Amino acid sequence: MLKLFIYLSFLIAQSAYASDIDQRVLIDGEVLYTEECQKCHDNSLVPISDGTSMQSLDDIRWQISTCVTALGIFWMPNDEEDVAQYLNHDFFHFKTTPKPDS
Repeated sequence: MLKLFIYLSFLIAQSAYASDIDQRVLIDGEVLYTEECQKCHDNSLVPISDGTSMQSLDDIRWQISTCVTALGIFWMPNDEEDVAQYLNHDFFHFKTTPKPDS
């Protein structure tokens, strides 16, 4: 009976968190951006956007991937996507598109 109670509690908690998934992605993206990206993109060392290079969410994804590779940052693909979603949500406001399969 105790196992059933624990299992049901877990399911209820998971369903409650499902509606917060976008917020958690944005928070994770902001933390990762603050910890890594702002080393270069703070105080205008490297602009986030020059108004011409970023034309879509895919452009943001490409730029993040390029920086991660060039700087040897150890992020998982979902970390890169979280940062892309955060930047898009807070700065760029492009139409949200699913990440293309690599």
